[in-house]
Amino acid sequence: MPSPLHLRTVYLKPLGAMLLAVGLAGCAQQSRPGYYDVPRESTLSDAQNQAQGRSGARAPSQIQLGFGRQEAQAQPEAAQERVTTSKARPLTEPKTFLGTVPCPSGNSGCSAARITLTLAPGGEWRARTALLGSAEQKPLTQQGCWDVTGTDPLRIVLMLKNKQASKASLSFVNDNVLRIVTLDDVQPLVEHRLTRQADIDGIDELSSEPLNCSLADTAQPS
Repeated sequence: MPSPLHLRTVYLKPLGAMLLAVGLAGCAQQSRPGYYDVPRESTLSDAQNQAQGRSGARAPSQIQLGFGRQEAQAQPEAAQERVTTSKARPLTEPKTFLGTVPCPSGNSGCSAARITLTLAPGGEWRARTALLGSAEQKPLTQQGCWDVTGTDPLRIVLMLKNKQASKASLSFVNDNVLRIVTLDDVQPLVEHRLTRQADIDGIDELSSEPLNCSLADTAQPS
């Protein structure tokens, strides 16, 4: 008759083999490619939520409107693609340009002027002209609506408030530089330019006289 120790050994061998097979199968399943991979979308969402400091909806994009006023407004791509305008607009934000212009006519008795010009995307412009060497003379402030008059290069005209006369005709050398084509109906003898400034000058002297430059009233590019 077999001893109890022999019987225990006989029963334990099959059981050990079975446990070993189960363990190997589990390891094979865990070692499949991508088993430990976290879904990419979940990782991106978690990172965005962590950066925002919350797990809710993302804040809408911020866009610049008017003379430096911030407003929150959503900007869906589909909506942007559907937006069409009747004319080219060189500005997506207000810009202030500054430059010193000698007497355009070249007369010896004419004083040089320092011109500050602010253009708004809605079609409004404001200007401050200060004559150099005439500290007692108050700077001249003017405003009106600007229209696109040509392309390649992009050209605009500054119409005065009454829309009966123009203040200047300008062309964009690039986004940050304007070339004076005519100023007060006079073409300069040499080239003069206005350069964009880092800060917006709203020319607050005219803030009590707001304008509404409708796009419908602007001229078409030629």
